[in-house]
Amino acid sequence: MKISSVLGDFKVIQTIKNRDELLVLGSWKNLVRIFDSSRTFLVNKNESLFGIYLCKQECAEFMNKIIQDIDYHEWEDFKIDKPIFNNQIQA
Repeated sequence: MKISSVLGDFKVIQTIKNRDELLVLGSWKNLVRIFDSSRTFLVNKNESLFGIYLCKQECAEFMNKIIQDIDYHEWEDFKIDKPIFNNQIQA
């Protein structure tokens, strides 16, 4: 999953070896802004790509932080053309 936010650009990948472990990829600057630098490691030198392994709970907290930092002022021109639940009955 690719994520672009005010905190940076990240890619989250579920590891094959351990389904409870996720790999978050990003630039050094973006990763150490959120995580401890001692946990961050080099993935691809040519692309300046770094990674960090997270358990699912840590990743949920990471995603929560990204969601909390959304700048909703950019949504001034955001409009929904058609309501999704237009003809559905609510119980």
